[in-house]
Amino acid sequence: MVQKPILAGFPFLRQLNPNMISGLSLVFSPMAYLLLSERAILASIVTIFFVLMLDALDGVVARAKGQTGSKDGWMVDVAVDRLSEAIICLALSRIFIVLTIANMGLALLSCKYKKHAIIPLRQTILVILIAYFLLQSHPIFSLFDQIVFCW
Repeated sequence: MVQKPILAGFPFLRQLNPNMISGLSLVFSPMAYLLLSERAILASIVTIFFVLMLDALDGVVARAKGQTGSKDGWMVDVAVDRLSEAIICLALSRIFIVLTIANMGLALLSCKYKKHAIIPLRQTILVILIAYFLLQSHPIFSLFDQIVFCW
């Protein structure tokens, strides 16, 4: 395994189960929802970035521990990711809720056909929020605000 040295540098990671890390990322999703509801954009960006880092870390730990073939682990990861997206998207416009529903359908197809086919929705939201934050003083901001939060 190429990634075992990663765990050697961080011995506390050996104690973690990848599913525990997935669950921890799910704990931070309601925080992102609350921050987005209050339009605390910068704090939302940081929180969603942290959620995505935990999502990446669960895969790193699973690979380093040789647990990548676990169907249960993959199902937990997919389910937690979709639930996290749903929680975050509830604070945004209806467009994101429609994308969340579509992504849940794609996740079900992924499970059936054992191929990972989803929209990287949280990553897309992160990019949109960064643009939203940077465009606050631009004239197009009010239109952007309507699309992100009000539609």
